[in-house]
Amino acid sequence: MKGIGKKLIAAGVLCLFSAFANAGTLTVQSPTANAFLGQTNTLRFIITGAKLEVTVKAEITGPTGTTTIERKFTPDGDGEISNSLSLNFSETTLEGDYSIKVSATEPANTYEPTTIPVKVDVKAPKVLEFYPATGQHKRGTVKIRARLQEPNLKSWEVLVNDQPIANNTGSTTDVSVDWNTAGIARDGNQSISLKVTDEAGNETNRSVNITLDRVQPTVTIVYPQAGNRISPQTTIPVIVDIADASTSSVDVTGVEVVLRRMDGTYLATVARVSITNQGSTTVRWTGRIRSSIPLPSKFKVVVDCIDKAGNRATKQEVSVTIG
Repeated sequence: MKGIGKKLIAAGVLCLFSAFANAGTLTVQSPTANAFLGQTNTLRFIITGAKLEVTVKAEITGPTGTTTIERKFTPDGDGEISNSLSLNFSETTLEGDYSIKVSATEPANTYEPTTIPVKVDVKAPKVLEFYPATGQHKRGTVKIRARLQEPNLKSWEVLVNDQPIANNTGSTTDVSVDWNTAGIARDGNQSISLKVTDEAGNETNRSVNITLDRVQPTVTIVYPQAGNRISPQTTIPVIVDIADASTSSVDVTGVEVVLRRMDGTYLATVARVSITNQGSTTVRWTGRIRSSIPLPSKFKVVVDCIDKAGNRATKQEVSVTIG
């Protein structure tokens, strides 16, 4: 009986030790299986049934080998540890498939380790093209376009003046958003921004400033004016003032000054001599009609103008009499 009693006592002690040794559990909350990891990441875990200080170790294995991170944690009064390890990669880290083996060790206690497959992506998305360009003048519906390079694209978002607009999000590498400017009360500077995020949380931002201009320019023919009589075979100066939201919004290449017969048929184009600013909102266009151009006794100087935003001025004309 004594031998049997000793065996029973030993077996009981062994059972108690075994129960104590397997009392702990390790649960990894994040990252989850097949998650994307960027440069800065957090491995979150919960341990229950801990008695003493626990060492948590993460072994990250990838194309270039294995890196180990570990820290010691002290359980609370309920034997629980809810904490994290930092998992950081550099810009030069090789991207691709990795595995993370998470284990916990504690004297007289054991934990079942867990292995998580992940994908590492440390490069931010690239914006290959973005339109409109900074400094452009726009009106009406503004077409916002971009072309992205990112194999693990999650989403993109377009904001105007830091506010969302209609249909401003997507997840394709081609960005196409049409912004209706009717909701903007005042013309002037507007900010358009693009935020691109990939599955690993890498982010790229791009922004441009454009000028909203919905007001047509006004054209004034300063010289010649109706009633002026011009001497034959002389060089005739032509002076035109174009007023717009600002001098920078006037498109000097969009000013067309031509000579027409009284029936409207084309005679000649007036050569431009100079462009000068007259204050902050007016541009003076100066040209000349060469004396060598054969002119009828009466003709018209006709001015057409369109600004950088595409606003067209009301066409202006003046009749000129020779002799």
